[in-house]
Amino acid sequence: MAAGDVGKWRSTALLVIDMQNDFILPGGPMYVRGGEDIVPNVIKAVEAARNRGIPVIWVVREHDPWGRDVELFRRGLYSPGKPKPTSKGSVGAELVEGLVIKEGDYKLVKTRFSAFFNTNLHSYLQSNAITSLITTGVQTPNCIRQTVFDAVSWNYQPVTVIVDATAAATYEVHAWT
Repeated sequence: MAAGDVGKWRSTALLVIDMQNDFILPGGPMYVRGGEDIVPNVIKAVEAARNRGIPVIWVVREHDPWGRDVELFRRGLYSPGKPKPTSKGSVGAELVEGLVIKEGDYKLVKTRFSAFFNTNLHSYLQSNAITSLITTGVQTPNCIRQTVFDAVSWNYQPVTVIVDATAAATYEVHAWT
């Protein structure tokens, strides 16, 4: 890294959104087709961020196993005999293989599409003088898009989406989002 690069990245953070087993692995209750394909690029983005001193923020969904904190339209997934996606402490809530939270990274738990909704993300970014964001993860039309929209509403600039490190249920949905 060139000496001038250190200051260049001082006000930037990388968001890694919902790269969890229940979203990425086939058969997962929230499976996003294309999610597995982006894992290598998300790993590269995380490595590049760490090499530049960019904070890595792991944005994950973790719900109580009864679904009391999920959106109304998802409550049925938490009824008896159902899969209970990304329940706190479950294998499905763990990061997919190859992605690891390291010392100095930040784990942010969310319960809705946006990483800003009812979390301390904005406060964390402000207290660390972060003004620009780079976004990776799943799913483009939901959590990625809502987080990006909210970031822009909070005046973060620029907000960058790494296209080949994000995915949606279909390529068409991803491309149109």
